Amino acid sequence: MQALRRETLFIMDLSIFLAQLFGLYFLIAGGIIMMRQKSYMHIMMDVLGNKGLLTVVAACQLIAGLALVIAHPIFTTDWQGLITLIGVWIAVEGVFYLAAPYTKVMKFVRMFNNSTWFTSGGLLAVVLGAYLAGKGFGFW
Repeated sequence: MQALRRETLFIMDLSIFLAQLFGLYFLIAGGIIMMRQKSYMHIMMDVLGNKGLLTVVAACQLIAGLALVIAHPIFTTDWQGLITLIGVWIAVEGVFYLAAPYTKVMKFVRMFNNSTWFTSGGLLAVVLGAYLAGKGFGFW
């Protein structure tokens, strides 16, 4: 019984830590992405133009996503489930970049590499970041 309680406390502590981490990251990154869109659109094309770099980034995404899902396997519809969903999304994206033909990856990235998507993605990141940071730091 004591071990179950310790495991539950560990998962809760991990959830709070990840909410704080991702919350602050999404707030900061979302704001920067919206402010420096053109620079990041060029960076995306640079990464896409380097198959080796794209492969390394995709492998890192796959490892990070899997690590997050394995360490935090909470599939609920609340903020904790959102953290796990982020891990799943990261892993799926890594698999796509590793497994899809290079021409499909290029077409996919080019479809989203525009100002509209960067603005909406940055705004979504800021909102998501505020929500997770609020949960992680106990604001709501």
